[in-house]
Amino acid sequence: MPIEPFFIIMVIWFVLLVVKRVVLKSGAFESLLWFIVAGVYGLNYGVDYNLDTQFILYGSVIGLLITVFFFSPLDVLKKDRHLVKYHDLKDHQKQLVIRSESLRKRFIAMIDLLKDGLAFKSDDGMMFATDFLLEMIGFEDNEFSQIDYEARIHPEDLSMYQNTLRKLTKKNASYEISYRFKRYNIYVWIKESGTLIHYEDRTMILCIVKSIDVKRYPETEVELLNRLRIDHEMLEHLQSLNRMRKPYYLVFIELTNIPAINRKYGRDIGDLMMGEFLNKMRFNFVKEDQSYFRLSGIRFAMVIKDDRKYEILERALKHGGDSLNFAMNFGGIKETIYPSFGVQKITMFDEPIDEILERTTKALDIALDQNTHENYFVIGK
Repeated sequence: MPIEPFFIIMVIWFVLLVVKRVVLKSGAFESLLWFIVAGVYGLNYGVDYNLDTQFILYGSVIGLLITVFFFSPLDVLKKDRHLVKYHDLKDHQKQLVIRSESLRKRFIAMIDLLKDGLAFKSDDGMMFATDFLLEMIGFEDNEFSQIDYEARIHPEDLSMYQNTLRKLTKKNASYEISYRFKRYNIYVWIKESGTLIHYEDRTMILCIVKSIDVKRYPETEVELLNRLRIDHEMLEHLQSLNRMRKPYYLVFIELTNIPAINRKYGRDIGDLMMGEFLNKMRFNFVKEDQSYFRLSGIRFAMVIKDDRKYEILERALKHGGDSLNFAMNFGGIKETIYPSFGVQKITMFDEPIDEILERTTKALDIALDQNTHENYFVIGK
């Protein structure tokens, strides 16, 4: 028997089988065939069965061909490619984890910078609140049930609160409400602005909460009242405008029913309503704080230098509309502010400021007179 060719074939066959078994995890049948051929050769060589040696050689050749036929170096390369792809995916996952952790830390840092409270309301009935919010509402744990939270809302405001959240949809996902909340033994006013978020098959409400209790948290719309300038500053401002010799409009406003609101709900609510009203006026007509002045408790003045802004005010005075109709809902409290306006267009720049103020005051007094059918009176137009 030609031993050398047989051994060469058997060694090559064995190496291929090792690669196939270790790398590709296959080749069980070919391995069994290899052991049969090797066993037959051993029996024939040791016991001298006088088998046809060509038959054994052919058997090894056939076994090698079968292994080669079902073996492709591309399979090994493909296996390597899979390993490379696996490592790439593993590196990508690691980068995602790093980015996610970085985003989480930045989000926490951003929350810490907020002066208002932040809350997450999940659809499983639980809430998560930041430390600022816990300080506002008097809770100790950052996570608590919505039932416990709603139990502290004033009974007159609870149905409004629940109905507002219940009506949120994808199309109408944002809301803004105000309500009374029991902090320890007293009620404070809470202003909540939030939005409904959908993720996968769940929903969550993300909201920013701030207290509008004037005594404890003064950074509210009432701050606009505190920033308004007094009479002598208004005189200086009007004198500077006269020196510029450009026409402008001086508007005196009295919020006539604020004293009644103060008596009914307290001065805090009256101040909040005045602050909200002035914010609305500033948004619609004059955005600069230096053009607003407080004349007395419920009397204010504003200076309009833009003809287009005054035209908006004039249309609102003559035809009504949302620009001047201010209704406020705080929890179960629903009130409307009724303003009166005295207006004067200033085109004479050399006359004394006192005379200008006297005429504008007279225009406001006419608007306040019970015999006047309108809530405004205009001079010089």
